[in-house]
Amino acid sequence: MRYVAFAAFTLTAVPAMTMAAYGSRASRGRLLALLVFSTALGDLANINFLSLESYRGPDRGFEINLADLIAFALAAALILRHGSRLRWLPFNTLPILAFGSLALLSTLISSAPLYGTFTLFKLAKFYLIYWCVVNALSTGTPRRYVWWGLVMVAALLTGLAFYQKYMLDVYRVYASFDHSNTVPTYANLAIPLLLAWGLVDRSLGRWGTLIGGVAALGLTFTVVATFSRAGIVLAGSSIVGALLLSSRLAPLGRQAAAWAGLLVGLLAGGVLAGDSLVKRFNEAPASSLEARREFNVAADQMARDHLLGVGINNFSHSLTHTPAYREHISVLEAEEASGVAHHIYKLTAAEMGYVGLALFLLLMARFTLLIGWRGLRTRSMDGAVISGVFLGLCTLHASGLLEWTFRTTPVLYLFGVLMGVGVALARGSEFRRAHRPPANLTLHAQPS
Repeated sequence: MRYVAFAAFTLTAVPAMTMAAYGSRASRGRLLALLVFSTALGDLANINFLSLESYRGPDRGFEINLADLIAFALAAALILRHGSRLRWLPFNTLPILAFGSLALLSTLISSAPLYGTFTLFKLAKFYLIYWCVVNALSTGTPRRYVWWGLVMVAALLTGLAFYQKYMLDVYRVYASFDHSNTVPTYANLAIPLLLAWGLVDRSLGRWGTLIGGVAALGLTFTVVATFSRAGIVLAGSSIVGALLLSSRLAPLGRQAAAWAGLLVGLLAGGVLAGDSLVKRFNEAPASSLEARREFNVAADQMARDHLLGVGINNFSHSLTHTPAYREHISVLEAEEASGVAHHIYKLTAAEMGYVGLALFLLLMARFTLLIGWRGLRTRSMDGAVISGVFLGLCTLHASGLLEWTFRTTPVLYLFGVLMGVGVALARGSEFRRAHRPPANLTLHAQPS
């Protein structure tokens, strides 16, 4: 019955969204805002075909969710409406395609190709989301709709975290996601952007500053409620970074209010959760760290043994079924099925070899350099927004040293959205600069 309902919704909602988005820019904007918001829905709005829930890898089936349907509808509307103006191959497309091609090859030679196809399917959908956001903003869809989408994300996650923490007495909240570890990686992508955007964008007015600050504070509360030590540190660092980078353009009054709000938030958080946080930092189980180290050792072994890795999304399968990779495992020795290496770079090398890791680092470096450089060089509201995206990207890089959650659907999709925002604005500023007439250009009368 669930699949029948999904099919009926798809056959009716997707054409309706496409026609609405084709008809007006405002409808495209609302669809874009809904796309941003839908990345936070997690299991609240998805369906899995050929689901293998017993598998411990990042992807366990052919997942289709609301974000996929919205992206498909928005892409169709953009093609119908702006076919000649679209960036058919937006920035970084070739490295992404190279990475995907290598992932396909690693899947074909892996011991469990089916698991790899789950991730290949998701990578294709990630690119569609990135493509949609770049082209929606590049063809004139107002960027404020992205802002409102992020605000709705913050409202949802903060509300769920508050409910789980104080109504259900959940120790480490998970919001709308599978696990609490996903929350910090996801939220820290958005926190600096919300704060910087609200401080600098005068079109949002004073309410925009207040809403952005409250939304960022709510997401920070959500991160703290997960008791993720690295997540809390990265959230605080990204807030300070956003305040400092926004000081070039934000009015002094807004800056003062933001710093005051940060101070009040720290004091309130210290009073309400100080003891619990200190206990969490001081008494975290040593077995957790040791288990991560054991999985990382296995990842290093896989990368050395296989030129192209064991296959995308095959780490858990290989660790479970290959005795040579399990012989040093002691902390989780009793578990029948192994989990995933908590290190996105080691996990990538294990599953796709060092060649795959090099391609992954290349495409991430290209995003980071373009967005970081333009954020620093562009002294306008665009520059503040790009800088907010850059700071969120930095938290993703750092969290990758401790977590594999980049590969979860919510984080990967929000990454696609924010890279689309950063690239659209960065490349837009390049275009305007290239076509701006020189400041000292004057017209001189020519002799007849």
